[in-house]
Amino acid sequence: MLFALVAGLLLCEGLVALFHPQLFARPDVWQFDRQLGWSHLPGGGGRLVKPEFDVGYEINAAGLREREIERRKPAGTRRLLVFGDSFAEGWGVEVEHTIGRRLEDLLNAGTSPVRHEVLNFGVAGYGTDQELLLFDLLGRHYDPDALLVFFYVNDLINNQSPRGIGAERGFKPQFTITPSGDLELRGVPVRESAFWQGSGRSTGPWPHRLRRYLVSSWHLAALVNKSLAPPLPQGQRQLYYEALYGTAPDSRTRRMWELSGRVLEEFAARAAAAAVDLHLIYVPAIVQVEEANWRTKRKLHGLVGDFDLDKPNREIARLAEGYGLDLLDLTPAFRQSQVRLYYDESHWNPAGHQLAAELVAAHLKGDGGRDAAGL
Repeated sequence: MLFALVAGLLLCEGLVALFHPQLFARPDVWQFDRQLGWSHLPGGGGRLVKPEFDVGYEINAAGLREREIERRKPAGTRRLLVFGDSFAEGWGVEVEHTIGRRLEDLLNAGTSPVRHEVLNFGVAGYGTDQELLLFDLLGRHYDPDALLVFFYVNDLINNQSPRGIGAERGFKPQFTITPSGDLELRGVPVRESAFWQGSGRSTGPWPHRLRRYLVSSWHLAALVNKSLAPPLPQGQRQLYYEALYGTAPDSRTRRMWELSGRVLEEFAARAAAAAVDLHLIYVPAIVQVEEANWRTKRKLHGLVGDFDLDKPNREIARLAEGYGLDLLDLTPAFRQSQVRLYYDESHWNPAGHQLAAELVAAHLKGDGGRDAAGL
């Protein structure tokens, strides 16, 4: 009976692994940070595993998913710093396929004697507010010539939230607009959540460690765990998509865009004070590019009402014009692509990073500022 039970479980494990893989493992490369909420763990490493990919992560001594880089910029070099969330960090792709590395290769492929370095300051789950603070704390010390700030649509919600909206990230700093119209930073030093105190790691009582092992190592256990997990409330999904794409007038959403615009304005002002150009790049969500994905999500989440998937593009363009920001919207070119650019779980695959890098390189070469001269 025991042999039959074990054989049956192994057979089920094999079938699930073959036809419906479930494993998800995060590398130990993020840590609690009192200034930023969380940051990369210097020297951390491991593998990020999901059904669609299995990629390595290595964090350098400065806390970047990047090779070791001296802060002092070599002579004859132009440095561009990439800021953003998991898209910039390169979630789901090896480091050589990230947009930063692909862009660096493209910029150095010409005949210009100037060498380009593109450094990856992306951190999964970050909003524009945390990216601004990371530039102040670390980025400015690398003597950059330009910043590439990637704006993904859920940054709109990240920027107005005192907690991360992705995985168990805990609390984060947050800017607010005061009655006098000024930006005010709140939530620093950041309060440490239970996740960072050990409940989310492989520590604690042995039943907890055993469950973590099974869920992270066996497809069948992960499937059972997922089936027993409480579903996200349907109303919460509706509110999320309404905030991003809803057509009905919404004062709360309008305030979100106003706050994000002010944070971007402040980002550009601090970059200008350091004599650094800032380029804003809009990253389209998978539902904005793949019509079939949007239809599936509407049905899966039972979304009702009218939605305008181009709404974020118009809003970010309005903010860029109002605050004098250089904007590149990747959406039109992504929609025209004849190859798939996203994994099913919504992040760019290697082809997505490659196309984004090509578009950014072309944009920089056509820019009338210092970047064009350097290229």
